[in-house]
Amino acid sequence: MLELVYYTRDRCPLCDEGMEQIKLALSELRYSDVKMTAIDIDEDDALQEVYMMRVPVLCHKSQVIQEGIIDFVYVYDYLKEYLGTIK
Repeated sequence: MLELVYYTRDRCPLCDEGMEQIKLALSELRYSDVKMTAIDIDEDDALQEVYMMRVPVLCHKSQVIQEGIIDFVYVYDYLKEYLGTIK
């Protein structure tokens, strides 16, 4: 199973667009065994302090994959490479 964490916030157009890019990348890879945890940084002061100027932030295994503008190609390439190592 692929576990991703997505740091986001309400009323964030970049966050909404980023989620669409992630879904599109997973769809293109035809991979559905994914646990996506979306975390609203506004619900935690410590997270807000860390991620306020960085959201959206996509992480895998505590590693930041991409932040700010989530790009389909970058996410696709990262996930394709990772999934190729676990098959």
